[in-house]
Amino acid sequence: MHRRHRTAAVRGAAAAVVLAAVTPLAAAHATPSPGPGPRPTDRAMLDAMRRDLGLTPAQARARLAQETEAARAAKAVRQALAGRAAGMWFDKKSGKLVVAVTGDADAKLVKDAGAVAQRVTHSRAQLTGLLAQIDTKAGKGVPGVTGWGVDERANALTVRVDTRTRTAATDSFVEEAQQLGAPTGIPVRVVRAADAPRQQGGTVVGGERWSPGEEGICSIGFSVTGGGRRGFLTAGHCTETADQAAYGKDGSRMGTSNRGGTHSVDGREGDFGLVDVDQPAWKLSPDVAGQSGAPVAVTGSQEGIVGTSVCRSGEASGWHCGEITAVDQTVDYDGGVVVDGLSFTDACSTAGDSGGSYVTQPGDPKAVGIHSGGGTATCSTGGDTMTVFQPVDEALTKWQLTLTTAGT
Repeated sequence: MHRRHRTAAVRGAAAAVVLAAVTPLAAAHATPSPGPGPRPTDRAMLDAMRRDLGLTPAQARARLAQETEAARAAKAVRQALAGRAAGMWFDKKSGKLVVAVTGDADAKLVKDAGAVAQRVTHSRAQLTGLLAQIDTKAGKGVPGVTGWGVDERANALTVRVDTRTRTAATDSFVEEAQQLGAPTGIPVRVVRAADAPRQQGGTVVGGERWSPGEEGICSIGFSVTGGGRRGFLTAGHCTETADQAAYGKDGSRMGTSNRGGTHSVDGREGDFGLVDVDQPAWKLSPDVAGQSGAPVAVTGSQEGIVGTSVCRSGEASGWHCGEITAVDQTVDYDGGVVVDGLSFTDACSTAGDSGGSYVTQPGDPKAVGIHSGGGTATCSTGGDTMTVFQPVDEALTKWQLTLTTAGT
């Protein structure tokens, strides 16, 4: 069984069984900066963040500066601790990156990296060890269980349950998961909600879309090159059929989806696929469609950090922002598809956004993820939103691809 544990893995206080609601998702389009000062595209991103995160202009600018520093500190922590951090997250109240550690030596390394150390009881190895046991117990999925993973801030594990489809098997799995944690003292929390993530597809028109034929309408993620190919990343559940024609938003042929049947993943390893852009009339771009269609050009990629802001772009709902609420989670999609290593946000999304882009803040936007799924609440219906993305670096690494960025 393959599980990809990200460098940020757990959270900081103990808890027992809790009843809560879940919510996460969104993406963009861009151009290089013309010089100092705010660009029109930066202002558009700030407008979206103010709208979706409830910030004033001054608060949005201050938060973006803090998140930039948190991303720098996270990179330094990963290098210094070599994967030993029990978890890390951005604390919006203090504006600092918080890192969970179990020893004084690591606490000093965290402080030297410019972050705040928080002492916790359970190490990363203990948490991931218990998670592996729960993975094995779950097998190919459990009725009524929508996923499980590490809770960064609580130094605990979480099992997510859909109250609408809960069965005796659901309760039995939850009880067994908590029993597995009992000898180590690691809490296994239960998050209950009348909702479940779904891998999204759709037939709505608009935004940066592509049509994979048999799989319906999806969204473009990011342009990439590598291994003699040029193409773009999208959701794996949009590319399951090998060698099918791919069409752009104008209806013209742009390329071939999952050429040779070797470039689509939709299961334990992740939810990502590759479309070869083999038609010369189509050119690659670093752009993601942003607020009101204004392009946002990505400058590279980075891992998502719990608590930081993120914006997503999809053909169905356009541009929306939110916060990353969890990383490295297992999601049990309806239909028996279990996917490891996914991240959650509370931005809204809509069917048809699958494959779309997740990017970080304006000024130096980084590619973070590819839209995988969402809950029943959409951008038009309102309610507690839940969106799920596949970290983009996983796909880049697996297929040795290079992201198309501003200036390349």
